[in-house]
Amino acid sequence: MALREELEDVGKLLSFQLVYYLVKCIPAKAKSQRLLLVKTDEIGDYVLVRNFLGKFRESPLFKDHRITFIGNSIYRELFEAYDTGIVDEVIWLDKKKFRRDMAYRFVFLKKVRKAGFTDAINLVYSRTWRVDDLLIAVSTAARKVGMKSEHLPASKVEQALTPKHIYDELPDTGEQTLFEAYKNARFIGQLVHSTIEPVSVRMDAVVSSGAFSLPSPYFIIFPGSGNKERNWPIAYFCEVANFIVDSYGLLPVVCGSSGDKDEAAAFIRAFGRPVTDLTGKTSLPEFLSVLKTAKCLVSVDTGAVHMAAAVKCPVFGLFSGLYYGRFAPYPREIAADFTAIYPDEIDEQIRMGHLPDINTIPIGLLRKIRPEKVIDSIRKNFKPA
Repeated sequence: MALREELEDVGKLLSFQLVYYLVKCIPAKAKSQRLLLVKTDEIGDYVLVRNFLGKFRESPLFKDHRITFIGNSIYRELFEAYDTGIVDEVIWLDKKKFRRDMAYRFVFLKKVRKAGFTDAINLVYSRTWRVDDLLIAVSTAARKVGMKSEHLPASKVEQALTPKHIYDELPDTGEQTLFEAYKNARFIGQLVHSTIEPVSVRMDAVVSSGAFSLPSPYFIIFPGSGNKERNWPIAYFCEVANFIVDSYGLLPVVCGSSGDKDEAAAFIRAFGRPVTDLTGKTSLPEFLSVLKTAKCLVSVDTGAVHMAAAVKCPVFGLFSGLYYGRFAPYPREIAADFTAIYPDEIDEQIRMGHLPDINTIPIGLLRKIRPEKVIDSIRKNFKPA
């Protein structure tokens, strides 16, 4: 980070801190039996925890509580299609606005404080003071619980500003590399005093994809991601797509959010063959249905790979090695047709018995994955029905 960016970040953090202290000064009292659940990370993170959220309502410990869920608005469509019945109230957080709009930040935190929660549980493993830790800290809860985490993404300034004793309990959910769904099931199981088995990310497609003119049979190319550093070269996607079309007779469907339109357009131009473009045209539940009937998905590390795994769509996912074990490779008992592809240097570390050091892996390392490696992986692992 350049010096100017560092100084801007410090200024932002100090502004955040001022808002925090202003909100903490607002008089507020805990009300009877109010539970706050916080899950403010991304779509894939939600997919890997949603099957366990109902355990709070089922538990004798919380069944009489009024349960409020604070979620990231980016996955709101999925929550409203699948999980509205598991809580009493949902507060949707616009994370981008929360980071840049101090008035929005103040009003949001004030609402959390005035709600009068008695218990507050942070369901985010990679906790951060800028967002989810802060939501817990301003609450009136006498019992504040978070996961013990070895990976707290924060600058030295943020670490210095973060209060030292936000949480009353930090249960240990296992090693950092434990697959995220197992970690979530273990954490929630400890809180509700119950073993959660089997651990599954399964979702049913509840919305029809019939509104779209899909070719048959088809596969999905997902060329964009929320982080441009994680994008794979378009020419590589084209090479892999050409192989699938020529070898299996499948037709490509390009998918993504509205923010992925540039990457989708670049792929379509470079590919030069017939393509169905659904980029920005599907809701998240509709996208699940499109994944459900696809023969496979080729994507970088995005929420799309986890949604595909949830509906048993075979996945060929490209990963840098960052957070190895937590999000990929998938345990076969959860998703048997999930193939995680890593750069050669990460494969070599794993072969030598050394787990990748997440602190030294640049997120863009996956760009080093050659299309030949992906094609070879497809050739070995793809068995279209």
